[in-house]
Amino acid sequence: MHVRAICFDYGGTLDGPASHWLDRFLALYHRAGLALTFERFRKAFDHATRCGYAETGLSGVGLQALVEFHVARQMEHLQLRDPAVAEQIVTAFVRASRLALEESRGVLGRLREHAALGVISNFYGNVDRILTDEGLAPLLDVIIDSGAVGVHKPDPAIFELAARGLLCETAEILYVGDSFEKDVVGACAAGMRTAWLVGATERACRAPELVDVRLRSLADLEAILQ
Repeated sequence: MHVRAICFDYGGTLDGPASHWLDRFLALYHRAGLALTFERFRKAFDHATRCGYAETGLSGVGLQALVEFHVARQMEHLQLRDPAVAEQIVTAFVRASRLALEESRGVLGRLREHAALGVISNFYGNVDRILTDEGLAPLLDVIIDSGAVGVHKPDPAIFELAARGLLCETAEILYVGDSFEKDVVGACAAGMRTAWLVGATERACRAPELVDVRLRSLADLEAILQ
């Protein structure tokens, strides 16, 4: 595959390949001994996400503070008041994110020999701060955060913003993400090539023809590009 640039999703892609935040948080609640159902926790997670998008003060915070905010809003919705559990969940989530980001940094460093790199993320206006703190920002040519630009995936406009920043046509860009609906559908609608990060398990989708390549891990990109 020949492309001039590769853009990545952040959550569930760079910070934990094919691992959605909702699933990661729920597993940590279960590990802490709280037998929450998926549906009950999903409502709490969605509440925390909405609060994050509405909270302009998050635009300058780092990973630790963001996760603390998110967990506080989750527990608020769940009507749980247990600071020890909150600290346990925050600590474990941040540790796993940083380990994944460190691995992603190595992959991006090698990919940079083949293509320009960028991030396009539905986030809280602070993804650039996190990427800077974790050492990935110097490897990136463009960082597009929905909280900063006011448009969200899967709207093709957010992908087109990245293409302009990279001085590329959208057809020259490969977009990598774990969400079929937000990442694959949106990038394809913008005219980009698509790499769906599915992890270790097979995942079905409603329109497989939109997927140019399926990835088990980000490191798979190296062989594809070579």
